[in-house]
Amino acid sequence: MESRKELRINLGGGEERIEGFTNIDIVDLPTVDIIADISEGLPLPDNSVIEMRANYVLEHLPNTAAIMEEIYRVCKDGARVVIRVPYFKSTAAFKDPTHVSFFTERTFEYFDRDYIDSHKLPEYQKRLNFKVTKLTYNYYTRGTKYLPFVGLLRRFLWDIVKSIVVELKVVK
Repeated sequence: MESRKELRINLGGGEERIEGFTNIDIVDLPTVDIIADISEGLPLPDNSVIEMRANYVLEHLPNTAAIMEEIYRVCKDGARVVIRVPYFKSTAAFKDPTHVSFFTERTFEYFDRDYIDSHKLPEYQKRLNFKVTKLTYNYYTRGTKYLPFVGLLRRFLWDIVKSIVVELKVVK
């Protein structure tokens, strides 16, 4: 039996080309391999993806839970998912009128079955299981990352953190 190719996907890749990755975007550009509206689903087979990146794309989609279900569906067990989104306490999150979703450092814990007692989970959440393996803050470059207690400040002040990068592991 022929084995399927293991895919590495760059969601909303646009003009960004990452070696070894297939670009999926709604815009028809020379660097886009698959043209698709990912808010309508991912045109990929189940369990076919070993790594996925979504760089500044989820904030443009109206239903985060639905796209996370699609990511889970197409990813293999153990797949790595790296998502970069504007931090909810940054001007970058709100200044773009096409942003419809907002993210905190705790948002993606919501897709981990162990995070909340399973009897309290919404039905769709019981079908997903992502483990947060790493979280990185991207600070504004105005020297804020050098301030003492910056970790504490980001909880109370705006425009300390521009974006977050969360790395997830798919567990099936």
